[in-house]
Amino acid sequence: MAKTFEERGFPIIDVHGHQGNLQSLLDGGPGMLPPITKQQIALEKYFRHHDLTTEELLKTLPTEEEMAETFKKYGVFFCPVAWTAPTAQGEIGQTNDYIYGLWQRHKDICLGFWGCVDPWMGKMALQEAERCLRDFKALGIKFQQPSQHFHLSDKRFYPLWDLIASYGGFIQWHGGYTGVGTGMPGGGGIKILEYTNPVDVDNVAADFPNLRIILMHNSDPFTEAAQLVCMHKGNVYRETSGTLPRYLPERIAHDLNTRLKKKFMFGSEYPYFRLVEDILEGWETDFKFRDGVPELFYYKNALNILGDRFENAGADLSAFKDFI
Repeated sequence: MAKTFEERGFPIIDVHGHQGNLQSLLDGGPGMLPPITKQQIALEKYFRHHDLTTEELLKTLPTEEEMAETFKKYGVFFCPVAWTAPTAQGEIGQTNDYIYGLWQRHKDICLGFWGCVDPWMGKMALQEAERCLRDFKALGIKFQQPSQHFHLSDKRFYPLWDLIASYGGFIQWHGGYTGVGTGMPGGGGIKILEYTNPVDVDNVAADFPNLRIILMHNSDPFTEAAQLVCMHKGNVYRETSGTLPRYLPERIAHDLNTRLKKKFMFGSEYPYFRLVEDILEGWETDFKFRDGVPELFYYKNALNILGDRFENAGADLSAFKDFI
């Protein structure tokens, strides 16, 4: 069993999870799935070999109360992400208001939230991104290019990156393989290589040096390129969600412990992966840290990298005062 907060001796910051994937809310309202219902069912079959209906899938998710209890017990502070893709998927998904409400109800363990907009919505995308950053004090905006079907370096979207940079916000961008659509005919229409090459990140990071970028996941099969872009660009950072620790490429394991040890942050991909059995236990048993690196990886890097955004959001960082 994974160590609790008391057993571990320090807190953890989860910079990327889908804590909005819930069976029910504290107010008795229904929980939500992201805008990929069919692919989500296929993903459950891929991960856990369950062939479920949408209703059955919702029943497998934790309630909001169960989710909060788990994160509190294990001393994990989270930053949930919204997810929308009406143009490419035909579903609105988890709205920014929904995820913002989740944050507001759990300020004791939630440090802020990531908004999401559909880049194909043009002026409406700009307005919604600005609303998230200005009014909701979002940490930044998250995009999932395979599901939203767009290239980061397409100059039609440059006004969006300029707007986010002007507010000091971060961008979370998907890297490499995605489990979404796995096993479906044609992958459910998800193109896992077309939109996920870190060369797009390299181009945008160079064109927008004030835009701070988190390149997510292990970025397979572009792992080496992702590492090099992160090393070369001072405004690009990395996180580890989307992969069980035992499957992390050797390149990431080496860089996380050495030359990129101050750029990597912990991400869970909860609840696609179970927080305790899959992620926390996996990092404890399947990954070998060098001395001093666990504290950097689990919370110090997030505080250093995202600290100004946490403060802008009004996050309660009192739990970290004895660890800084």
